[in-house]
Amino acid sequence: MRFIAVFAFVVAAGCGGSSNHADGGPTILDEDMAIGGDLPDGGDSSVDLGHDPGADGGSLFPTPIRYVVVIVKENHTFDNYFMGFPGAVSATTGKMSNGTTLTRPKAPSGDLAGDNPHSNSAAVTDYDGGKMDGFDKGTPDQPTRPYFYYAESQIPNYWQYARNFALFDNYFSTTAGPTSPGHFAIATGQSPFLNNPYCSDGSTTCHDGCINPDPLSKVDSLDFKTCKITSGPSCVDVHAVVDVLPPEVTWRAYGTGTQPNINSPFSLVKHLGGDAAVRAAHFRDNTHLFTDLANDDLANFMQVDVYSGPNEASEHPPQYPCGGENYTVRIVNGLMKSSHWKEMAIVITWDDFGGWFDSVKPSVQTCGSAGEFINTGFRLPAIVISPYAKKAVVHTKTEQVSVTQLVEDLLGGGRVATLDPNARDAKAGSMLGAFDFTQAPRAPLILTERTCP
Repeated sequence: MRFIAVFAFVVAAGCGGSSNHADGGPTILDEDMAIGGDLPDGGDSSVDLGHDPGADGGSLFPTPIRYVVVIVKENHTFDNYFMGFPGAVSATTGKMSNGTTLTRPKAPSGDLAGDNPHSNSAAVTDYDGGKMDGFDKGTPDQPTRPYFYYAESQIPNYWQYARNFALFDNYFSTTAGPTSPGHFAIATGQSPFLNNPYCSDGSTTCHDGCINPDPLSKVDSLDFKTCKITSGPSCVDVHAVVDVLPPEVTWRAYGTGTQPNINSPFSLVKHLGGDAAVRAAHFRDNTHLFTDLANDDLANFMQVDVYSGPNEASEHPPQYPCGGENYTVRIVNGLMKSSHWKEMAIVITWDDFGGWFDSVKPSVQTCGSAGEFINTGFRLPAIVISPYAKKAVVHTKTEQVSVTQLVEDLLGGGRVATLDPNARDAKAGSMLGAFDFTQAPRAPLILTERTCP
């Protein structure tokens, strides 16, 4: 049987129970049953937000939140970034393919010697039928590298956000694979993609997406009816979260590149990326983001996809994460200085596991009569920052599509699943447990960018 990591909801091990920390650490929330636990297929994960739309004089927003910003970085697992975080589930050791248990080494404070394999097939190898011991198989020259962790001293600002706002420690990628599936899942509530688009002739120069798509560009996807893998165009006819937001809600997709070729997951959606007028109105490059922040020019929904490139902004290995953390801090500081801070929610998360070890085994279910394994990918970090965010570790079982759902819930939208039965936003766990809308709005936390080695 082949393991294909798409669309099953998470049943993670070792995430039960709750405790409070007398040392001033965050509260631990286990809300599997209260908010966003496992729901049967076709279930409704809507949550009573305790605020009627229109109760404040006609507002379409169901909570005090009017602005939602999603920042998607690259290639780190929860254990790679938050091993030892107070109250969170993590591990200081990891199993290797030779049967030994390794005490996980601290990552060097500088660029790595190479990258870890993190394709769908690499994830299958790492998962190893649920034994979670194959992470070293793809790096035989450096078998301990996938088990590295970054200490708080190496990413102190991410730990500051996690200590002062809501950190999710039971949040998984929707698909086990590399960049495109993760970014796409958050934007559309699903990810049929198993891997990144590629050139079918073996070259690397074909153009993917929906603006002047190259017929050579292909992507491997799962056929949900037959449970078989097919190869097809990377411009796909699916719906996105912006299709179910109220028409009054403004939105922007920020990505790398320049007009008209902005690299964004929305670029792969046929009716968005393939429409020049939509791209001109809603797509902007990430450099433009800082101009917009300086001008206090925000849309109600902003997704900022920070892809790997010729700089360290994305945190994609082998780059040391300091530069990427600074990039995130620059964005969050700009948002916190905005006049809209008191009505804002920010989600910081990562697109895929990057081949790094994680200690929590994702759940597996089979796909139809073909017997193919369908599964979420490995655990990723996710932090929710808001004046209404709790200072907490949240154990609610969630996945990347839960971010899609959160955007819908906070901005008064419907579900993508009402338009596309393959979308998971009606059944994924809810991230609303990160908020307390009865508390007085919290002050911004302006952090200082660091000098990187």
